[in-house]
Amino acid sequence: MIKDFKQKVLCAAAQYKMLEGVNTVTVALSGGADSMSLLYFLKTNAKELGITVNAAHLNHCLRGEEALRDESFVKEQCKKIGVELFVRRVDIALLAKQRRIGQEECGRSERYAFFEQLRRENPGSVTATAHTASDNAETLLLNITRGCGLSGLCGIPPVRDGIIRPLISVTRSEIEEYCRENGIQFVTDSTNLHDNYSRNRIRLNVVPQLKEINPSAEAAINRLSALARSDAELISDLCDKELKRCEENGALSAEKLMQCDSGLLPHVLRKYIDKYLDVIPEKKHLDLIFTMLKKGSGAVELERNKFVEVKGGFLIAYEKKGDFTENVPKFTETALTPGKKYTYLGKYVIISEKKRLNLEDKRKINKKLLINAISCGIISCDTIIRTRQSGDRFSPYGRDCTKTVKKLFTEMKIPISERDTRLLIANGSKVLWIEGIGISQDAAVRNDSEAFYEITTGCDDNDEGCSKDSDR
Repeated sequence: MIKDFKQKVLCAAAQYKMLEGVNTVTVALSGGADSMSLLYFLKTNAKELGITVNAAHLNHCLRGEEALRDESFVKEQCKKIGVELFVRRVDIALLAKQRRIGQEECGRSERYAFFEQLRRENPGSVTATAHTASDNAETLLLNITRGCGLSGLCGIPPVRDGIIRPLISVTRSEIEEYCRENGIQFVTDSTNLHDNYSRNRIRLNVVPQLKEINPSAEAAINRLSALARSDAELISDLCDKELKRCEENGALSAEKLMQCDSGLLPHVLRKYIDKYLDVIPEKKHLDLIFTMLKKGSGAVELERNKFVEVKGGFLIAYEKKGDFTENVPKFTETALTPGKKYTYLGKYVIISEKKRLNLEDKRKINKKLLINAISCGIISCDTIIRTRQSGDRFSPYGRDCTKTVKKLFTEMKIPISERDTRLLIANGSKVLWIEGIGISQDAAVRNDSEAFYEITTGCDDNDEGCSKDSDR
């Protein structure tokens, strides 16, 4: 049994590259059989694995004397086998009430925040949690009851964000036997014995029934999970290729999106939205987005202040907070090159050099042209085209004043959703021109002999969602 246990753990570590580039493993130690067996195994095989082992214990302060017992127990065991232990106490009941979330969610959040802090403080370290094949089977069954998609069938990831799960191929019964054979002591969390939690009901009631149908039910469920992960990885790679093809400065071309395979498109949208908003859209949201793409316009709020919008031939995911729009797909800041066409969210900007002005020609040039004409003398190698940044200042042409761009946008009642997508030309924080507003006083064409650059803006290609009038 010990040989089989070791082989399963080492195979999982190798298959998922859990220890590549790792010098320290911190075991998330509750004191239960799973985490104690993991601690014992890693400490016993540390030299062979080339790692240093320590442990971390979070006391949730939920079970009174029993929680204190668990804390004392892990301290004693770590001292006994020579493992450094980090302990933190958090009043989860109080914190969950303050955050208005469930205690289970709050506890999980605090545990992983604790682990993340330890990883930051110890470069080259990872956290090892004691999730098992049995945990994975229960998770998958729980996800199915909630109507999951492919990602839910993947179950618990063996490796993710600095967390490794070396016991992911080992069942709970195998762990209990390993503890017996090695004389490993552990404590039992009394809450695991009651079916007042969804996971416990699955563990205590559903899994035993499935094992009556198939004694190897856990193994079969875990095979399904492995197959789903393999399919998910393939789909993820295909999504990356589609996103690379469709994405321009953080937004997705609606036209190119509609060229995606209909079966792949939902996965592409999920991955893009998760990237920018940290939200996995529900089916009802995806259905609305499909309608928006076909119509060519529209917006949907996925969660509070988190939006997906189709506008100007592009799909954009962004977050609004107060007077600011966060996570808006950004235009890539770049040096200004005369003659080059810059495209962003279905619009374009071109700056081109024109012949010198003379006094007679001035009468033939309309006001709109002068507002979008920049003196050649002010353009340098440091001049860039970008969107607004904190600290930007602008002196409007014809007005004896200087304002922050933020204040100017507010005064001119520029819609909040547009403020982070207006293009501008600048030297550092000194703004020379703003899309839809025009040039600054410093950038204006001043005398009869001066050459100038003309700025032309409009809609890229034949975008029906954009006005056809260009600013000149």
